[in-house]
Amino acid sequence: MIRFFRVIAFFLFIGCHLAFLLSILFEKINNVWLIAGIMISTALITYAYYHKNTQEEAHFLDDLQDIIYVSLGALLTYFISVDLKFGAVIAAGFTGTLASYLPAIFKKAAWIKRVPVPAYCGAFVGMTAPAVSSGYTFIIFSAFLTGALFITAKNVFNGFGGKLGTIAFGGVALSSLIVYLLL
Repeated sequence: MIRFFRVIAFFLFIGCHLAFLLSILFEKINNVWLIAGIMISTALITYAYYHKNTQEEAHFLDDLQDIIYVSLGALLTYFISVDLKFGAVIAAGFTGTLASYLPAIFKKAAWIKRVPVPAYCGAFVGMTAPAVSSGYTFIIFSAFLTGALFITAKNVFNGFGGKLGTIAFGGVALSSLIVYLLL
């Protein structure tokens, strides 16, 4: 069952990247060959990475903690950005910096070593513009969905840049779609 969710997360991750790139290309460039080249390259990379051997782990409590850390990072970033009016970039930078120093500050707490990466992923969720989000309820919902994507994409694209931002983009986009469909 976990393998099924990892496959779904993998293709959602690829779909988010492809949709983002294609929307930029269709808006800015009318060159069909460039678009076809990007689609072929994406398909080849997807094929190669999908057939890469990955180890899967099932740690329910650790995964639940990761969802909580994503949510805390998102809430802190959104609070600093919107309520304190520092802006999204400063807020995300502060959240990421704070999260990165927590393991050095609390050296004896082994669990705190897990905090920086999911909290920084949540910082990207917290960067959502107030015009897109309808407040903290939307941010919490988006953070929960992003946390779910985060834990299902643990062994996907390790070492590739942009993974956390793409996961956050996918969670916020999925939340926006759900809210749009329900309201």
